[in-house]
Amino acid sequence: MKAALQAAGFPGVEEEGGVIHARLWSASAPFTATQEGDGFWRLALSWPVRATPAQIAQWGAAHPDAPMDIDAGETRITMRIDRADPAQLARWAAVAEKAVITCIGWRRKQRAPGEGM
Repeated sequence: MKAALQAAGFPGVEEEGGVIHARLWSASAPFTATQEGDGFWRLALSWPVRATPAQIAQWGAAHPDAPMDIDAGETRITMRIDRADPAQLARWAAVAEKAVITCIGWRRKQRAPGEGM
């Protein structure tokens, strides 16, 4: 998987304790890849905002292959992929980018007037 992530163009690919860490782009939050059974991998990306149950349900309806939940106080999406398939990695990149954009929008709506960027 590590080689597949590097070949797909994800920066910062490192493995530690059986978990692979990478980034969507160089300045983005990291995501993880954890092996699940024979050839399957669970990709996960968290963002520091707490989505509401309604937001999670709306996301899930639009992206059933990338469920959203709250993990360690942050909004997280996950996707299960098969054997480091390049097409599935491209799909992950697109969906994860959409999740980041969505979470940034939610966070902006939470800010009080006069709060910084």
